[in-house]
Order: sequence, then structure tokens, then C-alpha cells
Amino acid sequence: MAEIGLEAARLGAEALRLWARLWPQLLGVLLLGWAGRHAALLLSAEVTDEWPWLVVPTVALGLVAVAASTVVALRLAATSLGVERLLQAAGEAADPDDRDRSPLRLLTVVLLPFLAVYTAFGHAESLAGTLVNTTQLAQGLGAPVLVALDPTGSGWTVLGVSVVLVGLFLLRRVVDRLYRRTGQAVLGLLTVLVEACFLFLVLLSGFRLLELLRSWWSERRLLGWWSELGADLAAGFAVLRVDLPAVWDRAVELWSTLLWPVVWERLSEPVAWLALAALVFGSRVLSLADVWQRMAESAPAPVARPRLRDRLHRAAASATGVRRVALQVQQVLLGDVDDKYLPTWQSLRLVLRAGLGLLGGYLVAFTALQLLALLLDHLLTCLVGPSDVGLWALLQPFLTLDSDVLVMSLQVSVLAVAFSSALSRFAVRAGAVPATPAGVRPSIRVGAASRLGVAVLLCTLLGLASVVLRQQDEAQLVRAAVGETADVSGRLVTVSAPRFGQRLLREGGQEVEATSELAIVVVPVELVAPGPAGAPMTADLVSDRRRYDTQFGLGQVDAEAGYRTRSTFVFEIDPDDIRPGLGIEVRPLEIYRGYNAELRVDLGLDAGSAQQLRSDLVDAPVECLPAPLTEGLR
Repeated sequence: MAEIGLEAARLGAEALRLWARLWPQLLGVLLLGWAGRHAALLLSAEVTDEWPWLVVPTVALGLVAVAASTVVALRLAATSLGVERLLQAAGEAADPDDRDRSPLRLLTVVLLPFLAVYTAFGHAESLAGTLVNTTQLAQGLGAPVLVALDPTGSGWTVLGVSVVLVGLFLLRRVVDRLYRRTGQAVLGLLTVLVEACFLFLVLLSGFRLLELLRSWWSERRLLGWWSELGADLAAGFAVLRVDLPAVWDRAVELWSTLLWPVVWERLSEPVAWLALAALVFGSRVLSLADVWQRMAESAPAPVARPRLRDRLHRAAASATGVRRVALQVQQVLLGDVDDKYLPTWQSLRLVLRAGLGLLGGYLVAFTALQLLALLLDHLLTCLVGPSDVGLWALLQPFLTLDSDVLVMSLQVSVLAVAFSSALSRFAVRAGAVPATPAGVRPSIRVGAASRLGVAVLLCTLLGLASVVLRQQDEAQLVRAAVGETADVSGRLVTVSAPRFGQRLLREGGQEVEATSELAIVVVPVELVAPGPAGAPMTADLVSDRRRYDTQFGLGQVDAEAGYRTRSTFVFEIDPDDIRPGLGIEVRPLEIYRGYNAELRVDLGLDAGSAQQLRSDLVDAPVECLPAPLTEGLR
């Protein structure tokens, strides 16, 4: 563990020195990618009204701009550290090509693997979500980008979207074939753009086809058989006093909230970034046919194999019937392996040879950068302060400068330093360069049990980091007691003592609004707007076990500037949740929430009063205001 800490400190120090040398170039290149991304989003929001389908290529351009700027920044860092010389010394240099002489060639080599990893870790999905939010904020709910790209409206729209998806899939292969025949780098970039269009059409529209398929599958009899089998298993375990559904739910919760974020986000994503950096820096990239070729060369009778895709193409050209179709399908599928997955896998194998100490230190440094991005986001949010969603939508592009430009430039530096350190170790192992105490720190040899302990401890630390990264405050918390007035985003809110019962009546009358076998909770609230009006206020009732939404259509209160409004929030809850700690959260009612203020009021129940309320609950009447009452301020 000490070695991991030392490696993390060394990587951080060397990355800072590299960043200090290159910060103008790194920030400038990444700013271009940031500008391309947000320009594509703004352009997409403008064209949705007239040409909603044009959103797909425009937002795809934004993703390609981000990936291209990251690739160029990585290459700048690699050149500064002399990574090409280290690759040759370590015996990992790429086969001769023109990637060093042509930036376009470099982009065509590495952008497809970049898109694959961007999609796997949710970056493309995040960009699609930002697009939807931007267009709906500009044009309201039901914006054309959602309506026009929704294929579930009719059978014709399902057919149309399916045809477009298949067409983009085939177009990508056609353009790729032309690129490999002509060698024109522009065609290679066009291949990447078509692939990005395919990804975004799947994210914005194609997923609804999967929902249709899932809905169809949910009605099949086979699924009912599986449900019956699960019920039988649960009944069998019940004999052993084991609640199988509860155990399964707990296991799924543990996996989804802790284990999966550690494995996927804190371990897999940093290692995938390092593998992509190796690909950008020039480590050897082989096709599937090249791998088989090297295996054949090590055999007693080597047989030279051409590139697998070309060999399948020639076989398909001479075949007929079903065999021709099968060979063409193999050609398409294995071509994707050559283009996207195999290069990334080879780079991953390369970086995993660096040793536990270096990889552990790199993971710690990478996670520290993510925590830094979180801290900067929090500082910027506090600097702006609670505001309505309109201001946050206006500032949103600029608030991403810290993570998309500043922290990314530091991440590029860490990637370059980590990869060059790994190459230095490979070169020493190969005997190409002598080992130096300053250049390569000797690894501490530990046994299998110690390695397992280090891995468990590292995963625990990364898991805690995952919890911290997920606990981001979305609102400025304001606390008050029952009867106290609190300032919530410039408006004054007062929550009065709650009332409990099972028959909901109009205030001042006997007309029954609703009845319940559970518990009805009525919380009076007063809202005063001395300044500009804002969004309406809504509320949730929160216990230590559950969160309840408002019911019976009595769930929001609003006041114009210079007015006072009195209303009631009504909830239907489990009587067992009438206990100490029951409280109400009052917040602005917004479709898309920025950083705003949120009022939390403890309703002041103790054990004795809660027990008395539960005892008096049966068939008890409770009054509410059927409509808000508004009056001007004096």
C-alpha cells in the first residue's frame, strides 16, 4: 500500500510539471473541443423546430469534436515526454504508418475505439441527455426532438427508424471500405461521424424500439413461467427461514450502489482511459488477422494470412447462396472487432503489465482528479448560489469548463506520465535501457495474500470515493422548525403544525374530499413573495424509511410578487411512519432542477405524541384547504 501511495504522489508531481510546461497548448486544444460540443448542442436546439432529424448529425459532430480534441491533447503530452522513443526501447512501437506525420491519420486510427469507450461509460448518453434538456428548456415539453424521433407513434415510424438505423450501419461499412481502398483520411473521419450518428440515433430513438420489444416480451407466457419458478424457489427457501426475495433485493442493492460503481467507474474507466492513451501514443495496433499471423509465424510451418476482412471479402466474392451471406455477415462483424475492440484490448493488455504499484497509484491519482472536479463544481455552485433553472441553463456551458477543460488537461498529463512510466519499466525489463533509481522505482515483492489484501483495501478506498462522488447536493439546505419563517430563494415560507386523520374534509365544512385506510397528513403552509415571483413550491413528506409525494391534487402553492398565499399540502402515508423524525421538504417545482434552495422542517413529533396520534387516527376527520387563498401584502 505504501508503494501505491508513493506512486500516486510521484505521478501527481510529474503530471503537474508536465502540465506547467504544456498548459497553454492543452487548454487551447481542449477549449476547441468544449466549444465544438456546446456549439453542436446550441445548433441542435435551433434546428429541432424545423428539421428535428438534423439533430442527430449535429450532436454527433459535437461528440467527435470532444474526442478529437482529447486525442490531440494526449498526443501533445506524449511528444513532450518522448513516448515514441520509449516505445521503441520497450519493443512496443507501432508498425510504421503515417500517424506521426498526419493528424488526420491519427484521428482515423483512434477515434472509433474512443467512441466505443465514450459510449460504454455513459459520456455519449450524457451528451444526449443534455441535448434533450436544452431543447425542452428552449421549446417546452413535447419538443420536436422527442416527438419526431419517437418511433412508437405508428407502425410506419417504427419501420422508418429501423430502416435509418440499418442504413447508417451499412453506410458506415461502405465508407470504411472506400477509406481502406483509397487511404483518404477524410473518409476515415467520415466513418467516425457516421458511427457517431448511429450511436445518437440509438440513444435518442432506437432505445424505444427496445422498450417495445421488452413490453412484448413481458406479455409472453414464458416470462410467467420464470416468475412461477422464482415463486417456487422462494417458497422452498422459506422453509429454511430464508426470505429469498429480500436477500435478492439486498444483493442487487449492494451490487448497484457500491460494487458496480467501484468495478465499473473507479476501476474499469481509469484503466480504459489508460488503454486509449496507449493507443493514441502509438503502441502497436494489430488486426485480428495480424494476431493469427503472429501465432502462425511461431508455428513450425508459418502461413502468411492477409487481413481477415480482406480474406473474407475475397471468399464472399467467389461464394454463392447462403454461404455468401454468412461470409458477408462475418466480414461486417469481425471488421468491427478490428476497428474498435481489438485495438483497445491490446492496449489494455499492455498497460496491465505495468505492475500493481504503478496501476494502483494511477487509480488513486485518477480518482483524486475526479474528486477535484467535484470540489470545483461545488465551489462554482456555491459562488453562483441558489437560482432558478433559467439562470442555470444559461450558465451550464460555462460551468463545465472546470471539468471539461481544466481537469481534463490534468487528466491528460496524468495519463501521459503513467504510460511513460510503464514504458520505462518495460524498457528496463527488455534490457534496452539501464535501470536508474530516479527513473524506475523497484516494485515491492509481496505474496498472493498480501496482493489480495492490497486489492481489497484499494477497492474499499475507491468505493468510499464513489460514495462521495455520488453524494452531491442538488440544493442549498435551509432548516426551520414548525411555525418558523424561512427564506427560500427570496420567498418566505412558513410551515405550521401538521394534522392527522383518515377522513379528508374541506376547511370550515363537512364535505368529505377523500377517505383512506392509511393515514392522511395535512400540512398547512404559507408562502410570501415580497420580491419577484418564482416557480411554484411543492413538497415531500419524509420519514426514516420512505418518501411520500403529495396526494389528492393538493401538492403545490404559488404567490405572485407582493402577495401572500395560504394553502395545505396533503399526503397519504403508512401509519407506522408517524414517528419521531417525520419531516417535510419544501422546494421549487421545476422540471429541470439547477442548484436551488430547499427547506426542511422537522414536524416535531416525539415518541409519546406519535403513539397518541396513531391511537387517535381511526376514522378521525382532518381539514384541508380545497384551493389556495391569496391576499396582497399590506
